[in-house]
Amino acid sequence: MSQDSGVSRYECTAGELHGFVVAAMAAVGASGPDASYMADQLIDSELANHPSHGMRRLSEYVDRALQGFAQPGATASIELDTGSLVRLNGNGTYGHFALRDGTALAIERAKANGIAAVAVRNSEYAGRLAPFCEEAANAGVATLVFGNNNGAGQVVLPPGGTQARLSTNPLAAGVPRRSAPHLVIDFATSAVASGRLAEERDRGTELPAEWVSPEGLLKPFGGFKGFGLSLLVEALGGALSGSQTVSGRKTADHQGTLLIAIDVAQLRELDGFTDQVEEFIAHVKSSPVQDGGSPIRVPGEGSSPDTGDPQGRLVGVNAKTWAAMGRIAAELRLHMPDAAPIR
Repeated sequence: MSQDSGVSRYECTAGELHGFVVAAMAAVGASGPDASYMADQLIDSELANHPSHGMRRLSEYVDRALQGFAQPGATASIELDTGSLVRLNGNGTYGHFALRDGTALAIERAKANGIAAVAVRNSEYAGRLAPFCEEAANAGVATLVFGNNNGAGQVVLPPGGTQARLSTNPLAAGVPRRSAPHLVIDFATSAVASGRLAEERDRGTELPAEWVSPEGLLKPFGGFKGFGLSLLVEALGGALSGSQTVSGRKTADHQGTLLIAIDVAQLRELDGFTDQVEEFIAHVKSSPVQDGGSPIRVPGEGSSPDTGDPQGRLVGVNAKTWAAMGRIAAELRLHMPDAAPIR
C-alpha cells in the first residue's frame, strides 16, 4: 500500500501484524520459534498500549540485522556459572531472546538455590522488561531487573547538566500475586523512555518541559531520585554484568542486564505471601477516587480487561511507522499487512 500524506495512521488486526513480524524476523535469520516470540513481544506491547516498544521497533531491529550489528540466529551462551550466579554472553542476538533464556535460567536456579542472579551482556535491546518479570511471577518468583545500554545511547542529562551523560537505563520488578496480572513495574529512569519520546514526536505532540530540555535532551524522572536510580542501573546492569558503562569512549549499542530472582516459597509460604500482597493492594485500591476519576489500578493491571480474540483486535500504527514497515517490506520482499488508512 502506497503512503498517503493525508493519513495519520493505519489500522489492521493484531493477527496481520503478527504475521508480518514473523516473516520479517525469519527473513533476517531468526529461527521459527524466535521469530514468533519476537512477534508476540511486539504485538503484546501494542495491545498493552505501549506502541513505543511495538511495531515502531521492527524496522530498527531489521536494520540492525541487515547492517551486521544484530545476530538474529545467535543464541546466548553461559560463560560463567557458580550455581546461583550465572553470566550469559548474548552473542549479539536480540535482547528479547537473550532475556527470555536468562529469565528461564534465573527461575530454574532460584528454585534450586532460593535466590539467583543472571547477568546478560553483549545482547541487543530487549524492549519492555515487564514480560520477563511477569513470567517469573507466574512461577512464584520475585524479580529485580536492571538494564543499561553498554555505555551507548547517552541522551539523558544529569540534573543541572547541559550535556547528556546517561542512557534511559530502565529497571523493572515483579512480585507474584494470587494470579496474573502480577504486581509488575517497568520504567525508564529518564522522564519517559526514548521510544515513547519518538512516538510522541511522530504524532506531533508538544513535549512537556518536565520531559526534555530546550535542546530536546531527556531529563531524569523525579530529578535527583531518577538520576540516582539511573546510576544504580549503570552499576548493576552495566558494570556488574560485564558490560560497558558510560564514558567518553565509543561503545557498541548493546544492552547489559542483571536479573535477580527470589523463590518466594523458600523464604515463606507462597499462599501466605500472596494473601498479604492481595490484602495491601486491596487496601490501597479502596481509597475513594477524585470526582470523575478512574478506578485505582496498581502496576501490572491493564486499563481494561482483554476480551475476545486478541488476534482480531485492531491496532493503529502511526503513518511514520507504517512507512518504515513499507520500506523494510520492499527490502525483504514481503507483503504488507492489509490495513485501513485513517485520516
